[in-house]
Formats: sequence, C-alpha cells, structure tokens
Amino acid sequence: MLETLLILPISIIAFAVLLMIIVFFHEYGHFSVARLLGVKVDVFSIGFGKPILKWIDKKGTEWRVSALPLGGYVKFFGDLNAASQGPAEAAQRPATTQFPSPREAEEVAGGMSAEERKVCFHFKPVWARAAIVAAGPVANFVLAVAIFSVLFMTLGRGMIEPVVGGVADESPAAIAGFEAGDRVLSANGQRIEKFGDLYDAVLVSGGGEMRFEIDRGGETVTIVASPRRIEDTDRYGNKIARWQLGIAPPSQEYYSFRKYGPVEAVAAGFGELGRILSLTVRYIGKIVLGKEDASQLGGPIKMAQYAGQSVMSGFDDSSYREPPGFLFKLRSSLIDFIFLAAVVSVSIGFLNLLPVPVLDGGHLMYYAYEAVAGRPLGARAQAIGFRLGIVLLASLMIFVTWNDINNLLSSIS
Repeated sequence: MLETLLILPISIIAFAVLLMIIVFFHEYGHFSVARLLGVKVDVFSIGFGKPILKWIDKKGTEWRVSALPLGGYVKFFGDLNAASQGPAEAAQRPATTQFPSPREAEEVAGGMSAEERKVCFHFKPVWARAAIVAAGPVANFVLAVAIFSVLFMTLGRGMIEPVVGGVADESPAAIAGFEAGDRVLSANGQRIEKFGDLYDAVLVSGGGEMRFEIDRGGETVTIVASPRRIEDTDRYGNKIARWQLGIAPPSQEYYSFRKYGPVEAVAAGFGELGRILSLTVRYIGKIVLGKEDASQLGGPIKMAQYAGQSVMSGFDDSSYREPPGFLFKLRSSLIDFIFLAAVVSVSIGFLNLLPVPVLDGGHLMYYAYEAVAGRPLGARAQAIGFRLGIVLLASLMIFVTWNDINNLLSSIS
C-alpha cells in the first residue's frame, strides 16, 4: 500500500504529460488540415478551463495551455462549442453537427461577409469537413508509427521464434499434446511468425477451441486446444485475468535482436499499428459476443497508473541480475514510457473513430450520410444522435472508471 501511495504523484504527473502529448497531436491533426484547406482557426487549446498560458500567432489563432489537462480542442471560425454551432443555433435548438437545411445555412451566411464564409468550416464542401475531422485520429496513428519506427531504428527490436520451450503440467497445451521443441506455424489459420503472435492469438481467443499447425521434426501436425482463464499479473505487477495455454517461451538460442533501417523501421511501425488495432477490434468483438470479460477494460485511472509505473519501471532492481547505473535505469524508463505513449495514442485514435455522434467517428457518419443523400441529416435526428452519444460515452466512462477503482483497490489489498 505504501508503494502505491508513493507512486501516486508520479502517476499523476506522468499521466498529465502523456495525455498532453497525445492530445496535442490529435488536435494538431485537425488544426493542420483545417489550415491547409483554408479554414480559420480561432483557438487551439491543450486542456480545459482557465488558460494558464496563451499567445496569438500571425494568423490570429489563440494558442492556450489550460488548467485542466484532460483533453483539448480546436475552435474553428464560427463555432460556439464542440458541436460546431453558431450562437443563434446553440441558443434555439439542441446540438447538431451540420446545417440541417439550406435555410439555416442561408441565415448564418447572411451574417457573414464573403471572406468570412470562405474561411468558415461550415461552408466547406463535405469532403473537406470530413478530412478535417478524420485528421485527428489519423494524427494519433501517425504519432504511434513514428514512435515505433524511431525505437526500432535507434534501439532495435527483439524477437523470439515461435518454438515451444516447455509445457506446464495438466495445462491445456499438455492435454492437447504440445511438446517442447514444437514450432507453431499457425493458429486458427493466422500465420505465426514470432512467439508474441502466439501470445496475442491466445489472448483474444475468448477461450474458444483453437486449431494449431505445428512443425514437429519436419512433419506438420495439427493440434486442437482450448485456452483456460487464469489470474495473472502484468509486467508491472498489476492483477489481470487472461487466457493461457501453458506454453513457455524457448531458450535463449531462439532469441534475436537487430536494428532496422529507415524503410524497414517504418514498415515495422505500421505493422505494430496494425497489430494493436487488430487486437483491439477482436477484443471488443469478443466482449460484444459475451466471450470476453469487460472488467478488463480500463479508463483514465488505469492509464494514469500505467503511466506512473512505466516511468518507474527502469528503477525496479528486481528485474536486473546486477543493478545498473542511474542513466541506464532512466533510459529504460523513458523507453517504456514512450512505447506506452504510442500504444495509448493508437487507442485514443481508435476510440475517436467509433461511430458515436459526439466523437469524430460520429461526425464522419453524418458526413457520409450527407455525401450519399445530397443533404445533411435533419436537426431532430442529429439531436437525438448527440443525446444518445453522450449517454453512451458517459456510461462507458462510468463503467471503465468503476473497473479502474476496483482493480486499484484489489492491487492495494
């Protein structure tokens, strides 16, 4: 318990820094594409609430660093709030994301000059609005690929061949007939190139029957096994529940490590992005189908906890045979923290693309309708969508925060 209390201030600071970095790139994605397409940006804010630092650039955008660093926003010319409304619309009707009728567009246009309409987000063609909205999540993905690529170029990447090093007694792997020395070729038709691929496949299996193709002494063997649910700990010592076969990684001779050239590193970065997105989609699909435990979903508290633990990870002497110097420990911690930033950036980008009206994905859904139908969705339908989106998002935040609190209390006890 004392250790948890000591790491609390570190977690809060690390979480704030992590969130500010990721939010900056997300909002800068919106900002940069908006500028590129000729939209005037009034405000670029990191955080909410009272600004503690602000300045105005040459193009009239006010940049802010605000007191509450739990997000951020970009305010385009003509906006009143996050729903991109003008003053009159916000006062008279519920939030919408588009002009529901040509009449409303004409009313707003009547209060603007031709030059103002030219730089107003609302009067841009639907493809331009969609590009500006999509640029936020895309920026999160670009940030993640950049981090992965730089890490692979500068520090290299370790890989373990998918060879069975050992099989736990009475485990699903032992019952199914796995043997030490088996090389796993595929799992449920998915090619297995490294031991981590095998771990991922089992992790999102939902406990269902899995079919493995095995190379055993040059002969291809098919093995069917069903993972079992176990209580375990993650790399930071937090309690987690996961699926397990009972296969141990191989000996050191099957480990390799190399640095990538620029092209290979970027390709590997995109591969890592695809891996995380694939795992996320499959995991959520299992939750929807009732084959996975939703209690493993985390929110801000868990993110803060992991941020603090990643910053301190290099200073855990129990992970070293002989404790190294301070600079080595600091370097290890920074690498862990930076890698976590990439993973969280992917997660935030994915979350924002969900088709929920208050998120970027919801706006894109409305724009897709406008592009196909040739007109925006009606005001009533948009308002209902926003209300449902707020309820869904609030429910999700309450649920994951409840999970976070339960998991935190269990780790303290």
